[in-house]
Amino acid sequence: MKVVLITGSTGVIGSALTRLFLTEADTRVRLLIRASSPEHLRQRVRTLFEFWGIEETDPSVGSRVEAFAGDVSRPRLGLDAATYERLTHEVTHVVHSAGNVRLNRTLDEARADAVDPARQIVTLVQACGQRGLPVKLDFVSTVGVAGNVPGVVPETPLDGVRPFRNTYEAAKAEAENLVLAEMGRGLAGTIHRPSMVVGDSRTGAVLQFQVFYHLCEFLSGRKTLGIVPAAGEMTLDIIPVDYVARAIHIASGSDEATGRIFHLCSGSHALRLHELSERLSGLFRRHDARQPRLRPVATRWIRRALPVAAWVAPANARRALRTLPFFLAYLDSPQSFDNTRTQEFFAPRGLTVPPASQYLETVVGYYLRCNRPTAHVVSGPGSPISVHHQMGERTPPGGH
Repeated sequence: MKVVLITGSTGVIGSALTRLFLTEADTRVRLLIRASSPEHLRQRVRTLFEFWGIEETDPSVGSRVEAFAGDVSRPRLGLDAATYERLTHEVTHVVHSAGNVRLNRTLDEARADAVDPARQIVTLVQACGQRGLPVKLDFVSTVGVAGNVPGVVPETPLDGVRPFRNTYEAAKAEAENLVLAEMGRGLAGTIHRPSMVVGDSRTGAVLQFQVFYHLCEFLSGRKTLGIVPAAGEMTLDIIPVDYVARAIHIASGSDEATGRIFHLCSGSHALRLHELSERLSGLFRRHDARQPRLRPVATRWIRRALPVAAWVAPANARRALRTLPFFLAYLDSPQSFDNTRTQEFFAPRGLTVPPASQYLETVVGYYLRCNRPTAHVVSGPGSPISVHHQMGERTPPGGH
């Protein structure tokens, strides 16, 4: 019997991936979820079922899902000894997609949410393997582990010292290296490096609006009186969540994926920023006739203007403006991600990278329908996008 333990199931990638595993009639799913109480855990699980459009009482699905309140960064995943022991005897596959990313933290804080969980997941997989059956680990990393190295990032381990734009990248790189080292000692694992994950390419649906949607507000000029960065030939690599989830799902069940690194990204199909700005401006104008005309400005001048703009802007806008330096850092040097080997692996298995131009309107349209034109990008807790979900507190360009 196939039993999959998934961390991060309440996140963008994890929620889409869990649904795919549930399409396998004989697969049982174990979810590790942070929750403050049994009721909080039940509430978070209900939210997942509502997002999937499935009734919890559906015996063909609900009976195969078991959720545990835990913490992937703690010993035994924050579970009691009996529960942890049971998992080590039944789990056959592990997908680690959990992440709580903030770019402005200290390196020690970032490591606590990246390196410590990686270490605990490896320990679990090794404990499962002690019963004599190999356990497959699919580890969700990020293309951001390449740091600020210009040029084309290869689909290989990235050795040596390199500059990082923030502590998130540095900690994720350390976590990935930890897993790669264990794979070198025999652990059956696959590394997945997504770029910036957006909504479903077919429907636009996504469980949480993360960094891309904040950037849409900026790159469309909607919140900046039309001012956007004059980025030349710089690109922004985005990838829809359905592609990422399907890739991980396929790799999880394939022995041929073991030992490999996959770049789940657009690669050569990434959109140029100036093209993205123009298309976003047009899409936003359809929803709000007051959309300003674009005014490209050199990045250096935007940086110089930020302190003044943050001082005079309304409170919500100030919070958004403070996050822009994290994005502007990604415009300092051209960088792209090779996904040739990844495409060669998945194409024969029926999965190809959809061009961003084909789903951009769908993804942005879904966001605009959920957020009226008068809504602020950064809003209070409980709204579609809260401060906790903004750049500087979640996934950066190139993150998952």
